Amino acid sequence: MNSSSSTVTLSQPDQEHLLDKLEVFKIQGRDKRGRKILRVIGKIFPARLVSSEVVKKYLQEKIFPKLKEGPFSVVYVHTGVQRSENFPGISALRSIYDAVPINVKDDLEAVYFVHPSLQARLFLATFGRLLFSGG
Repeated sequence: MNSSSSTVTLSQPDQEHLLDKLEVFKIQGRDKRGRKILRVIGKIFPARLVSSEVVKKYLQEKIFPKLKEGPFSVVYVHTGVQRSENFPGISALRSIYDAVPINVKDDLEAVYFVHPSLQARLFLATFGRLLFSGG
């Protein structure tokens, strides 16, 4: 994912349209406990074409308002993610996570990471709590 200081070839509206068209982030169904599911497909995430600022704005305007009504789960599908093409990078993920409003974070009850690579498993086991905790 391009940082806000990097040159992005697509305009902000085009980046937002691309996220919409690809349905990278989609609220889809409910889990066994009745929580809404925010489904994220890593393979189709256009990390080299969208900035983290556009992703944050997109989530704020299009996704978070739909999650206002109680608890939800995130299902992230990592199958087919290639570091060079569709992985946004740890700093971008942390930046996006930090931009999530506290009321949305409070309603997040479960995260399912489907088909993590060995590298992702090792990273999350080592640094996940540090990176994605409140402290």
